Amino acid sequence: MGKFLNYELRITNYELRITNYELRITNYELRITNYELRITNYELISN
Repeated sequence: MGKFLNYELRITNYELRITNYELRITNYELRITNYELRITNYELISN
């Protein structure tokens, strides 16, 4: 039983690492979008 629990914890840890990685990618994508919006906004003001 202890072996099974250890296995479950390892899977959970792995899933959390994947979620953390996905969140980092989302955060990066949002930063790029924010940057693109700023450029668009700047172009609209200058025109």
